[in-house]
Amino acid sequence: MADDDYDLAFRPYVSYTLILLNISVYILQVMISGFTSLYALVPAEIVQGQNLHTLITSMFLHADPYHLFSNMWFFYIFSGPVEKELGPLVFIPFYLFSGVIGSLGHILITFTLESMFFPFAPYIMALGASGAIFGVMAAFAYLIPRKRLQIWSGYGETGRDMAAWNFIIFYFAIELVFLVLSFGSGIAHGAHVFGFVGGYLFAIVFRRAKLAREKGRAGDEFFVPGYT
Repeated sequence: MADDDYDLAFRPYVSYTLILLNISVYILQVMISGFTSLYALVPAEIVQGQNLHTLITSMFLHADPYHLFSNMWFFYIFSGPVEKELGPLVFIPFYLFSGVIGSLGHILITFTLESMFFPFAPYIMALGASGAIFGVMAAFAYLIPRKRLQIWSGYGETGRDMAAWNFIIFYFAIELVFLVLSFGSGIAHGAHVFGFVGGYLFAIVFRRAKLAREKGRAGDEFFVPGYT
């Protein structure tokens, strides 16, 4: 999968930095014993008001090389255009906001649904950037819905051209199904779904605030100093 209309004049340095940060943290996980358990999120601890820092730190941890690669690949595809739309300074809190909302969503699903089938679920560590990345995908779908993506099906076939909105919403719908059908799978689909919703709402607020500012600036040309 690739973006066929990327602006080569813009360099998403914040996105690149986040990718390097995730890779660096994973190296620390491999090298330092106990590093993962120190910074991963445990739902029961958060509910008890303990280790609240893990709401953020857990989104920079990964379970294995494949987990890291798949997350960073999706992030690389979608983050650049979103960073350009939001601006680097807004992109940072947006990314963290989506990740935290995803973590809170995971905790909610764990205690309300999953724990009914798996009583020990609240004590299992959660980690990964997926919640934040689904937020990035949601913002992409809202801010740049008509941007074209090339979807490769493999086996030597050529890529299929698809609007970003269609692909991302379809992917989100699949996550909703998995949220209900895959309890105990070890994948925090609740973080994916809530991270997506958080990112989408953030993008809506950002777009409306931007339009309001632009409307205000457009009216400045009609203002005559000294008159109200």
